[in-house]
Amino acid sequence: MSEPTYEQKLAGEADLWGADAERSAQSVPPDWRQHQNLRHNIIYHKRDINIFLDHIQPGMRTLELGCGSGWLTLAMAQRGAQATGMDISERALEVARRYAESLGESLRGSVTYATADLNTIELPAARYDVIAVKGTLHHLMRMDHVIAEMHKALKPSGLLWVSDSHGEESLSTALVASGLMFLLPTHVSYGEKIRGLLRFGTRAPSRIKASIEAEGLSPFEGAGREFDWLQLIREQFTIEQYINSPAVTGYITHQVRLPDWAALPLLRTLRVVDETLVRVGVLHNSGIILYARKG
Repeated sequence: MSEPTYEQKLAGEADLWGADAERSAQSVPPDWRQHQNLRHNIIYHKRDINIFLDHIQPGMRTLELGCGSGWLTLAMAQRGAQATGMDISERALEVARRYAESLGESLRGSVTYATADLNTIELPAARYDVIAVKGTLHHLMRMDHVIAEMHKALKPSGLLWVSDSHGEESLSTALVASGLMFLLPTHVSYGEKIRGLLRFGTRAPSRIKASIEAEGLSPFEGAGREFDWLQLIREQFTIEQYINSPAVTGYITHQVRLPDWAALPLLRTLRVVDETLVRVGVLHNSGIILYARKG
């Protein structure tokens, strides 16, 4: 069977995230005011995204690359920005547009969504005050081009905010995640876990590592791992803040099968321990949040 062409991969990527956006919108609208109350956001993203949104001021021009269903782009518009979101999936953007239109005149700023292949994107010079990229860089095959375009598109002293994984997951992270997955109640039954341990033995952590990295999730999942996006940003921007995300908490949060009254205290405690182990070097995280300025 021949390798899919680039165009076929693009179409597959667009279909996957379009279907994901449509499915998600059936239960929760693409609005950060609702999304921040989802379990994984309470535990892993809420604090950091709200801190980022505090940088958005009325009248700013903002851009999000890889916006999906548009909730972060919309959140910037709700802060009064002239916000633009770009994504490969027209289906996801239709979800975003329909919801934004339903808000009518209650929206403080403005929001526009456009379909774009980020690998070949050409952005206008010195147009944006803020560019946000969340969970997107590690999908890109031409990361150097995209980072150069973001630098060009920002106004002098403009802010680049990135939240993404950097590099591969470490063995220590995979081992700890494997242990937690085995001990905690998850979507996999304990019987299946024991059978899997007997079947895979010492290979079990490598399977968890692949699961953490979402290997095979989409046609371009992990395509950018060969690039050091952090170094590419350092070469063109001034880094203001570098935040290490927890190593295993985000993954475990999606796996634990408990009611919120039990899960939330457990996961909050895990995050505190996780952050401490990352800080002292026992665990190695791949998730990074970065604030950088165009000089």
